[in-house]
Amino acid sequence: MIDATQNYLFIGAGGMGMAPLACWMSQAGHRVCGYDAHLQERVRHWLVSAGVHLEDFIFPEQIQHYSTVVYSSAVSQAHPLLVAAREAGLRCVRRGELLAEIAAHKRFIAVVGSHGKTTTSGMIAHGLRRCGIAADYILGGLSADPTMAPARASDCEWLVAEVDESDGTIDGFAPAVTLVLNVDWDHADRYGDAAKLDAAFVGLLNRTRDTVWLPQSLHLQSSGGAAVHYFDGAAEWMQLDSPPRGRFNQKNGDAAAAVLSLFGQALQADTLASFPGMARRQSLLYRDQQLSIVEDYAHHPTEVDALIECLRGNEPERRLVVVFQPHRYSRTRQFKHAFAQSLQAADEVYLLPVYAAHESVLPGGATSDLAAAFSHVAPVQLEMSLAGVQDLAAAIGTAPTQLAFVGAGDIEEFAGAFSSWIGAQRTPALTASPTGQSVSGDVPSSPPSAAGSIAERAVARAQPRRLLDRAAMDYLRARLSPDCRLKCNEPLANKTTIRIGGAARLYAEPANFSDVRVLLRAAELFQLATFCIGRGSNLLVSDQGFDGLVIRFSAPAWRRVEPLGPDRIWAAAGGRLKEICGFAARHGLGGFEFLEGIPGAVGGALRMNAGAMGSWMFDVVERVQFIDAQGHYQDWPQQDFHFGYRKVEEISRGIALGAVLRSVDSDTETAIRERIDNYSSSRKESQPRGASAGCIFKNPEGNYAGKLIDELGIKGMRVGAAEVSDVHGNFIVNHGGATAADVIELVRRVRLQVQTASGYILEPEVLLVGQSWDEVLSE
Repeated sequence: MIDATQNYLFIGAGGMGMAPLACWMSQAGHRVCGYDAHLQERVRHWLVSAGVHLEDFIFPEQIQHYSTVVYSSAVSQAHPLLVAAREAGLRCVRRGELLAEIAAHKRFIAVVGSHGKTTTSGMIAHGLRRCGIAADYILGGLSADPTMAPARASDCEWLVAEVDESDGTIDGFAPAVTLVLNVDWDHADRYGDAAKLDAAFVGLLNRTRDTVWLPQSLHLQSSGGAAVHYFDGAAEWMQLDSPPRGRFNQKNGDAAAAVLSLFGQALQADTLASFPGMARRQSLLYRDQQLSIVEDYAHHPTEVDALIECLRGNEPERRLVVVFQPHRYSRTRQFKHAFAQSLQAADEVYLLPVYAAHESVLPGGATSDLAAAFSHVAPVQLEMSLAGVQDLAAAIGTAPTQLAFVGAGDIEEFAGAFSSWIGAQRTPALTASPTGQSVSGDVPSSPPSAAGSIAERAVARAQPRRLLDRAAMDYLRARLSPDCRLKCNEPLANKTTIRIGGAARLYAEPANFSDVRVLLRAAELFQLATFCIGRGSNLLVSDQGFDGLVIRFSAPAWRRVEPLGPDRIWAAAGGRLKEICGFAARHGLGGFEFLEGIPGAVGGALRMNAGAMGSWMFDVVERVQFIDAQGHYQDWPQQDFHFGYRKVEEISRGIALGAVLRSVDSDTETAIRERIDNYSSSRKESQPRGASAGCIFKNPEGNYAGKLIDELGIKGMRVGAAEVSDVHGNFIVNHGGATAADVIELVRRVRLQVQTASGYILEPEVLLVGQSWDEVLSE
């Protein structure tokens, strides 16, 4: 039961069903926290606007801060937060179960059906808003109108919301009014045959108290006491202008009009005609004279049929090309022949890999199985990659075309990448001239002839790179949060402690975890190498810079340090080690004092297992949160990592996001401060004060790099403005104006002299960004 004293945690708050519900709960005065590792920026906007508190990281140790956990059906029952909540005795409810609890205290209008729920609910909400009717609503998606919130909460008695049958929570509703749009067998993982799905809808009708609205074509036998009406033609008899074109839209419009008639208020004639639509429902992504690009959420054969019919009517003179992403292996296996039949109504069809959702691979449910079901011209299977984007762009050519990206998975990312690529290709843009000035012009499809000047040929070679960068930047700007800094050709020297290096081809400072996800997805789609930095210690950036995307964890969210239980600290990737040391001292947590001597941030310290004063980062690590080499979020205990001297395998191939650190002992702040001061004094006496990257070489087995350099009298060796420190031989100091080439040459000379005199081969400890040490030291 809804309780105003409860503190609600929404796991999966960014889902299209979860976000509007969280917004309604917050607007209604409840304390709501949202957590989602895949939160889209447009969803984040509405959650924050509604007062939902969002957290990028929540740990099982913090679950006691909440009293009720709400989760979507897409969340695994093994999710650590859900497991912790159950173990702590918290109330755990699914999204549909909480909605049913809310609905039980309202005059609830349930919008149900296999297709069109979100669009029809959106039409009703649009009508309520446009005509000033007092009624709450909770949608199952976002409106195409950027000013229309996905939920509205007030003190009125009415509530309109769609009820989802896919997870079985439909059985918990007893509405005042039920609007049934259609019933088509789906969700074979829950309903083994059509009769079982029909029974779920009939059960809802039997529990409906007042009124049932149905289409005349639907024959559901109900034994309930509610009055049954048919909504066919409602828009016409209510003298409302027709809704936007489309087979389903006409039916949805009649259904919406029937519901709006219940409120007994006059409706404006354009109530339906002014409906802007819902996001991902025939959304226009790009248009020029030859090409229009739309995306649509259709993921059932009936929906695909209606969509293609509508698209044909919209632009009958153009060829229709459909890119389809099957949604779930179970649905693909269930409907592959029907999908093939529906999709063959397009002129050309391209198929993407199946979007699995939470399912494992099922025999007969792969994209290749769907392709084999086509009886006419075989579809083309595409990769969700830059190669797929380029292949599709080449196939589209210049003939007048309507291109539709269709599916309910992550096809919108591929569609966005393709639209940005096409826009970069076809839209005039500022490009660098041979003189370095900016000129306006189209990106050429081929380089000029060899007879052109050297400068002209240089510009031509740069065009493919500029095209890719423009496309990537366009894709990212539409998806990153407003607080995320995004730049091209950003100098990196001032972002490192040695103050040396060229520029990053693309550069970003993510404001939250969602931004990181977007950046990594863009890098994957546009085939950009990535490198992450925090404070920039232990790095040497090449003079040529980094030919890819540099992600810097410098925003406030990445510098968070907070207590996690009586003897633990959670620190985000950008948190400075020196600050963690001070934080621990204030809380009486010992064992972190050695961090004062490491001039870096948490992310780099985890990647390198940084150490000082005989202690190492992983001595105090309990768990690490990171993105692995496959792009998956992980939270691993210390013992699962393969860490050694200056390298942690798993983190070096991924991205560290933060860590839970455990104190080895407790003490008074005064005693801890004394140890910190001692470490600080020792560091100041033994390390140079100038700009450096820290220790330049790894200590060879059985000896110390600094000692070898000192004994051989190499201190003070200099190349340009780079010098081997006269304070500590294992440091190279930038006296101002040094280049990476200077440092590399100095490293080469020091290595040669040490090897010649002692036989030791010193290996660089500092990371070389933009080049490799093997490459530059073998020259």
